[in-house]
Amino acid sequence: MIDDLHLRKQMRRSANDVQSDHLPVLHLAQPLGTIKQQPAADSIEIRSGNKIERLIAAAIAIQAQDAEEAKEVGCMARAMIWASLPHKKVDGAHFQRDNGLASITMIVAPDVGLPYGKLPRTIAAWVTREVKRTRSRELNLGKSLAEFAGKLGLSTNGGERGDISRLKRQATKLFGTMIRVTPHHGQGYEYENLVLSDKGMLLWDPKRPHERSLWQSKVIVSEAFFRECMDHAVPFDLRVLRVLRSPLAIDLYLWLTWRMFILRRPVLIPWISLRFQFGAGYPPTAQGMAHFREAFHRCLREVRTLYPSARVVPERDGLRLLPSPPHVSEVKLGLVRQDGQSASVAAAGGHELARLGMRNGQLLRGQVSG
Repeated sequence: MIDDLHLRKQMRRSANDVQSDHLPVLHLAQPLGTIKQQPAADSIEIRSGNKIERLIAAAIAIQAQDAEEAKEVGCMARAMIWASLPHKKVDGAHFQRDNGLASITMIVAPDVGLPYGKLPRTIAAWVTREVKRTRSRELNLGKSLAEFAGKLGLSTNGGERGDISRLKRQATKLFGTMIRVTPHHGQGYEYENLVLSDKGMLLWDPKRPHERSLWQSKVIVSEAFFRECMDHAVPFDLRVLRVLRSPLAIDLYLWLTWRMFILRRPVLIPWISLRFQFGAGYPPTAQGMAHFREAFHRCLREVRTLYPSARVVPERDGLRLLPSPPHVSEVKLGLVRQDGQSASVAAAGGHELARLGMRNGQLLRGQVSG
């Protein structure tokens, strides 16, 4: 039986050490073979208001039963991992950041607004998994908002802050988003647009979330996004997505899962590149970098608690990644590890960046976070 008191002490020690570059990892007291069998993941209470208790419960469940056995294998389109949606509400109709090799711009209709926070990330993961499962571009979302929330594993609580109250707004924003990737090529200008959805209809009434309409709400993903889901889906553990609340922590977990899927040799990612990738909301100042690193360290502790086999070493100049097992084996989704040129191309991230002229030498030097 796991010593829960020991786990809680470790978690509280790491939670109190926000600024250290030496991040303690939560280790279970006994090997997997001696852990008492846990109930199915959906019956484990991880919605406690205490973050440490929720993380401990999820970590125990994940180590007791792998994602495939627990039927908790999710997947996220690689382009969505690399794009990194805004963490907080952003005014205006476009959001732009730059990772040093390319500029990533998200564009929506001004009256709709940009997607942000945890919900659109949850929706994107569901869409990716559903495309893989059905092998279809047309996805049925449900005849009621509550039905769609159930598909996503979300609470059907109402109120302004409830999942269901924000779900239609964030789904509308996400499905209307276009992502433009523009690699830097001196005086040349190249770009590629990735539209998530060609068309769709969301017929739900947020004020009556349980009321069923006569027709299915549905979305038809674009051909480009369909191919991204089918060819470049990264497997992950849905229980991690469920327990993490911070969009930064979610992005970091998905990014680490993907990088460990393709990583063949140690690589150092500079702090400036990590801020480009994950901290677009932080000002490009010394104070902004300090605040970003503090938030990054805090989220990294949460991620390593749930994904302890990820071998990462924070250093003065950046984050060193060491080859580690993916959190969910790629064979669970029928994926094959990439070697040689294809691995280095994948390391650049983004949608079809290789076709836009990225060079393997640039990608292998580890100067970009994607």
